[in-house]
Amino acid sequence: MQKLKHEASYYQTPSFKWRQRIGFGISDYACNLAYLLANTYLLFYYTNCAGLNEAAVGFMFVVTKFIDAFTDYMVGALIDHTDTKMGRYRPWMLFGSPVLAIGMVLVFSVPVGWGAGAKLAWAYVTYVIFSFGYTLVNIPMAPIVSALSPEPAERTKIATTRTVFSNLGSLTSSLFTLPLVYYFAGGSDATGAALATGYRNTNIILGIMVVVIFCICVFSIVEINPPTVSKEKSNFIQDLGQVFNSKYFIMILALCYCLFVGYLGMYGAMQYYYTYIIGNVTAMSLALSLLTICAIPTMILAANLNGRGTAKVKLMQFGTVVDIVGYLILFITSNVTVATAALALIGLGFGFRQSMYFSMLPDVFDYTEWKCGRNMGGTQNAISGFLNKLASASASAIIAALLSWGSYSANIEAMDEIIAAGGSVAASFPQTATAINFAFGGLSLIATILCFVVLLPYDLDKKMPSIRADLDARRG
Repeated sequence: MQKLKHEASYYQTPSFKWRQRIGFGISDYACNLAYLLANTYLLFYYTNCAGLNEAAVGFMFVVTKFIDAFTDYMVGALIDHTDTKMGRYRPWMLFGSPVLAIGMVLVFSVPVGWGAGAKLAWAYVTYVIFSFGYTLVNIPMAPIVSALSPEPAERTKIATTRTVFSNLGSLTSSLFTLPLVYYFAGGSDATGAALATGYRNTNIILGIMVVVIFCICVFSIVEINPPTVSKEKSNFIQDLGQVFNSKYFIMILALCYCLFVGYLGMYGAMQYYYTYIIGNVTAMSLALSLLTICAIPTMILAANLNGRGTAKVKLMQFGTVVDIVGYLILFITSNVTVATAALALIGLGFGFRQSMYFSMLPDVFDYTEWKCGRNMGGTQNAISGFLNKLASASASAIIAALLSWGSYSANIEAMDEIIAAGGSVAASFPQTATAINFAFGGLSLIATILCFVVLLPYDLDKKMPSIRADLDARRG
C-alpha cells in the first residue's frame, strides 16, 4: 500500500496542487497524440497507402471491439484490485505506455508489398495491440482524479487541466503530423509506399514522446486520496452487476458513445473532405488548429463557472447546443471558409463539453461508491473506455460504409487526377462527394442531438454535496 512521504499540510500547498494538475494533465497530451492520430489518419492510411478496401477496414474496426470489450473490462477490474507502493493507478500508466508506443508504430507499418489478405491480417493484429496499449494507460486516467484530491472543486481544476493538455496534444498533432509525414515521404505530392513511410516514421517519433511524457507524469503525481478498500470479497461478475445498478452511469455511457461518435466521425472524415471536396489537404492543418485552440478558453471558462456554482450538466448542455449549430452549418456547406468557421464554433462548444465530461466522471464514480460501499472507478472507466473505443470504431465503420456506398475505392485514381488538374470531384463523382460530405457533418449532427437528449434526466449535481460529505465521513 502506498505511504505518503510528507505531512498532510504539504499536500494542500499551491505548488503541490499545480504539480498534480500539470503532472496529470500531460498524460492526456500523450494520449491524444496517439488517439487522434489513429482516428484522424488511420482510415485514410489504410485506404490510400496500404491499399485496403474501405468496407473490410470498417468491418475490422467493429470486430476488434469485441476483443476490446474483454481486455478493457479485465484491466479495469484488475485496477480495482490493485494495491502497490506506487498506488492503485500509476503503475498501469507507467508500464502501459511502451505497449501503446509500439502499437502506434505497428498500425502505420502495413507491409505494402504483401497481398490483400496478409495486409488485412496485419491490420487486425496491430490494431488490437494499439487498442490494448491505449487501454492500459487510459483506463486509470478517470478514476485517478478522485485519488489525486478529495476536494470537488480541485478535481474540476485537475480535470480541466487535463482537457487543456489534451487539446494541446491535438494541436501538436494538427500542426506537425502532416508536415512530418510529408517530410519523411519526400514531399506533399507523395503517394503509396512513400507516403506510408512518412506515416511510419512520424509515429516512431510520436511513440517515443508518449513514453517519455508518461514517465514524467507518473513520477510527478501522488495518489493522496486513496479509494475505499472494502473488507468484503467480491468477484468480477458481482462488480459488473453493481456498476450497472446506477442510472447515472447508464447516462454517462450513452453520453460517452454519442459524444465521441460525433466528434471522432468528423475527425475521421476530415482528410477525405479536405483532399477531395476542398481540393487542398494543407488547409486541414488550419482547420484542426482552430478546432483545438478555440476549445481551450471555453474549457477554462467552464471550470470557472462550475467553481462559482453553475451545474456541470448545464454547462455540458450549453456546449452541446453550440456544437449542434456548428455541425448543422458543416452539414449544409462545402465552402472551405464556412466549413473552417464552423469547425472553430464546434471547438468553442466542445471546450465546455470535454471539460465537463471528464469532471462528471468522478462524480458518477463517487455515486457508485456511496451506493455500493466500494470504489469501482477502474471497472466503470473500463466500461466507459470501451464505449469510447466502440464509438471510434462505429464512426470509422459508418464512414467506411458511406465511402463504399459512394464507390470511393473505384474512384481514387480518377479523383487524384482531377485534383492534380485543379478540377472538381463533386462535379465528376457526385455520389462519392455526397458520401464524404455526409460523413464529415451529417453523422456528427445526429450524434450531438442525441447527446442533448440523454442528459435531460441528469440531476446528480444537486446530490453531490451530501454524497461527498457522507463519503468523507466514512473514510474519516
